[in-house]
Amino acid sequence: MFSEESLRQYPEVVKAFTGIPSESFWEMTEKMAQEAERYERERHERRERERAVGGGRPYEHSLVVRVALVLTYLRLHVPQAVVGLLYGCHQSDVSRELRRTLPLISRVMPVPEVWELSEDLEEDGVEVLPLEALSDGRVLVDATEQRISRATDPERRDAHYSGKRKAFTLKTQVVSDGAHHIHAISVAVPGRAHDKTLADEVDTVQRLPYGAEALLDKGYQGLAQQVDMCSNDQGLSIPCFTLKIPFKKPKGKDLSAQQKAFNHDLSAVRVHIEHCIGWLKNWAILANRFRCAHAIYTAVFQLVCGLVNAQTYRWQSRLSYCA
Repeated sequence: MFSEESLRQYPEVVKAFTGIPSESFWEMTEKMAQEAERYERERHERRERERAVGGGRPYEHSLVVRVALVLTYLRLHVPQAVVGLLYGCHQSDVSRELRRTLPLISRVMPVPEVWELSEDLEEDGVEVLPLEALSDGRVLVDATEQRISRATDPERRDAHYSGKRKAFTLKTQVVSDGAHHIHAISVAVPGRAHDKTLADEVDTVQRLPYGAEALLDKGYQGLAQQVDMCSNDQGLSIPCFTLKIPFKKPKGKDLSAQQKAFNHDLSAVRVHIEHCIGWLKNWAILANRFRCAHAIYTAVFQLVCGLVNAQTYRWQSRLSYCA
């Protein structure tokens, strides 16, 4: 059974269980300790809360232990009872902390923005991704799916069945730049939704910044027709941003040499978002069948993106220091 003292004594255990270096883990928990009081006040005073302020089950374990067990569950995705045994908790404690502590961890991590569906947005409209946030002025867009359990309700079962994966899935759109930084994700939707349909439902085109270069895969055919026109310095009407999609091979014909070269160059850049998605799946909760309630899936996905972003910043800072 691990405690705060034993975690400090064995830093290699922290890395093995949580997926992040020991020194980064302790830096993160220190930031969380500073945010904890404000977070608890906001959590107890939120509008949808039904209990009185001060009500609810008190914390039985230290902040460090609660953070460690949440990250351990995300990293290993073993049964919650097993994670509880590692830290002297019950299965119900792990389930509870996934809802109580996970948002606090997200506050101190470089988590991406979550793009809601158009029907859930307020009248102000969508918020455009800032161009200055992109390291190289490029936007890479792709969608990923994760298996879930087969629903008993026929309607839900049909909605979550992905013909592409031949399984029941949840689908999430990921938006990164060419430097492996994840800037936005969509809310998770049933896996039956097509990639372009999901892009339309979260207004992906309307959220992309003016002057950017957007790179997508063949699943987004037809999206280029939705790009608005803007006026340049000479007063000419041009697309607000460049949108590149690979050429699709015509039926019974071959692509030209120029089209093949274009697809090759596009893939050489788009592989960066494939790297990001692959790194997300290093956390087993996003690699194996998702066993938790679907209501927390987007929050879990967002936090893992924040963990991957932090990991990316660490190795990029080391590379720049060595250079």
